[in-house]
Amino acid sequence: MKLFNFIVFLFCVSLAKVAWTQTAKQDFESSFEIQSYPSPFLSGWYGNEVRATSSRIWQTNGSGINRSKALAVQPISTFDGELTIRLNPAEYSETRIRFWARSARNGAGNRPAVVSYSFSNKLDGDFSEEIPLASDDEFANEDQDFRLFQIEFPQDLKFEEEVFLRISIRYGPGSGSCARWFMDDFEFGDWEEDRQSPEVISVRGYSKNQLELSFSEPLDPIFSQIQLNYDLEGFEPSEASLKQDSLVILSFPQGLEEGRNYQLAIRQIPDLAGNFLMETTFNFVFQDPTDIAFKDLVINELMPAPRDENDLPNVEYLELYHQGEKDFRLGGLILANSRTQTELPDYWLSSGEFLILAPESGADLLLEYGNILAVDNWPTLLNSGDEVSLMNSEGELIDQISYSTASWGGSEFSGGGYSLEVVNPNLLCNQATFLKPSINPKRGTPGMENSVLDLSPDEEAPQISGYFFLDERQLVVEFSETIQTRFEADFLEFNPFLELDSVWIKANSLFIKIKDEFPENQSIELRLSSISDCSGNNISPQVFEIVRPKIAEKGEVFLNELLFNPISGSPKFVELVNATDLYLEVGAWSLANLDDQGAVNQNRKLSDASLVMPPRSFLAITTDPARLKLDYPKSSQGLFHQISSLPSFPISGGTVVLLDVFDQKVEEFTYSEDLHHPLLRNPKGVSLERVSVDSPADFSGNWHSASGTEEYATPGRENSQQIPDEFSGELIQIDPEIFDPEGSNGNTFTTIRYQVDQAGWVGTFRIYDIAGRLIQVLAQNEILGREGLYTWTGVDSQGKRLRPGYYILLVELFDLEGRIQTIKKTIVIAERI
Repeated sequence: MKLFNFIVFLFCVSLAKVAWTQTAKQDFESSFEIQSYPSPFLSGWYGNEVRATSSRIWQTNGSGINRSKALAVQPISTFDGELTIRLNPAEYSETRIRFWARSARNGAGNRPAVVSYSFSNKLDGDFSEEIPLASDDEFANEDQDFRLFQIEFPQDLKFEEEVFLRISIRYGPGSGSCARWFMDDFEFGDWEEDRQSPEVISVRGYSKNQLELSFSEPLDPIFSQIQLNYDLEGFEPSEASLKQDSLVILSFPQGLEEGRNYQLAIRQIPDLAGNFLMETTFNFVFQDPTDIAFKDLVINELMPAPRDENDLPNVEYLELYHQGEKDFRLGGLILANSRTQTELPDYWLSSGEFLILAPESGADLLLEYGNILAVDNWPTLLNSGDEVSLMNSEGELIDQISYSTASWGGSEFSGGGYSLEVVNPNLLCNQATFLKPSINPKRGTPGMENSVLDLSPDEEAPQISGYFFLDERQLVVEFSETIQTRFEADFLEFNPFLELDSVWIKANSLFIKIKDEFPENQSIELRLSSISDCSGNNISPQVFEIVRPKIAEKGEVFLNELLFNPISGSPKFVELVNATDLYLEVGAWSLANLDDQGAVNQNRKLSDASLVMPPRSFLAITTDPARLKLDYPKSSQGLFHQISSLPSFPISGGTVVLLDVFDQKVEEFTYSEDLHHPLLRNPKGVSLERVSVDSPADFSGNWHSASGTEEYATPGRENSQQIPDEFSGELIQIDPEIFDPEGSNGNTFTTIRYQVDQAGWVGTFRIYDIAGRLIQVLAQNEILGREGLYTWTGVDSQGKRLRPGYYILLVELFDLEGRIQTIKKTIVIAERI
């Protein structure tokens, strides 16, 4: 390197305690005026192109010594930075200049920032020949530590009232991009010789096997890195490295013990002036700042879609909240979204502090809001929804949060530049279900307590609310609230034993996958324990029965009841019945009606999730189960399923269609008010009930008005009007043999069932009074199936009510082979049974 008339002294690393008598100092903490030469951006400081953004010459946050503000310059092919500083040498006796400088990586190029300086006694006068501050590659395109540079003032200018120093930062040789250049703590004046020894300020953990030692001033770069100068209870470090002038990192081959009291001996370390540290023993408690437990750092706020017209800067940001107990060092943590990930730079965060993470290009705009960390290769947050994760260097999760457009609760908020805030950062779950848009007037609260904060305690343990099967191997257990994703190894057990494949949790659902298949329609005990909600409330150990249902098929589930003319304010409903001894899955089945051309119309799927009908159960499908239970309290313990909308079932009449999982017709039933009991005065609020699933749904005689003694409807439970499943064995069976058409108790009609040995018989069914007069013809020469039914409501052929008393059923049967059978049965119409 050449010798120059002006001597340049190069010292390593950052500024610390050195005694001086009088200096003029610029630490760049005051805000820059965004104006260029000949106007100053700071008092006595001029730049050829000063900007508010991260380009040309600007003020940067967190890039200075000890993360302070600093002056930054970015040379490019069309711009070389020029800084001009006004000095007053006449005020000092031994005038000197010193400042701290470093370079930082900018892109993938290899061009250094080349720095030189010159002097003039006039701002707009001729400057002396430029002198290199250091070699051309001193400020390479790499992330460097600060180093102290000292310039002796020219003797021929020391008595001038005003002198101007110009520092030029030029686009260096090479290819690609050029390094960024930072300056901090510029000083001009007199200072005394340093005669004070360095002191140990603090010792703390740096990683699981490293210590960070902080000293009171810059250290000698040779002695400070000699391992023999350090002793940790008889162990020397495997490496000692100087970091940022007054910081030393000691590395040990083995990990240190968390929470243990240690004693570190330090000796033979001088400062830059040659003052040696007195032999010192320092006691400390070791804590690993990189050992960050799950939820000790919380992603507390997100701004995925900022807006330029809002009060907050148009910059994406995330906010971290430290709710752990010890200081954390964030360097090496991984920030990721659904598409990419990046590594966080070094930063120390204390308990209870907030930290704003923002892209490097816009981080400066958020300086006024609190602690900020500029992140390179920022994972751009998706406006429509994303999943953001914070992990340690091993990929272990520290926190994770997901959001969607629904998280804002409406387009006004999702498109309005509102941040999403966590309601309670203490909750130990993925906070996706606890996100709310900010209610702060600025539409966000970076670096401060959230505007939607609610720390109300939750003292209730989660409850199991249900379960369903995704397929033959996967079971989902649902809970009453969101549960933690971490659990003990033996928290679940099957009886009989089933081998687990995997287990995971999402929101309030526990997903269980087994190696083989769950047996179909077999009762299995599932034992659950040690499951906690987000507040840490544990579920009490529970054992409950699970059964994997069979996919329902035609002939197993039937239409069973219909309310098409409800009372005012009450919903309509359709009831299904499971006529088997099996658990049946009907979620993918549908209800529909018929259009004017008789085609299936308004298909309504019962459920997007699982919907299971237990054996011999009744299920009411309605839009408002709660109201239905209020209107029919006897049915409040029945089975109900809420659907967003039913097909249209007009009061004037229509057709109910039941479709299977393949949208094939299972049954259809055409209804009208004519099917109601002829003596019913007001059909409003009265359902039609199916008499028998063994008879076709489209047979009008198979439907009757529900009994008044059962509230005129039985949603979700057994019908009031039905006949026994078992046939007595007689050719003709009447049930009941005594009935009251007024419905004072029991059925308002009677059912005449027949069962013959083969199809093809022709039958006539007539009712006579005891005087032998014909009262009603139920069937006249009808071709019969093997079995069937007719009903009689106690009226004559004119629809008039008959007097109580005895009546005769006369049945005449004949077949093509000439066989004839005549059967008589007695039926009694009673009054107030």
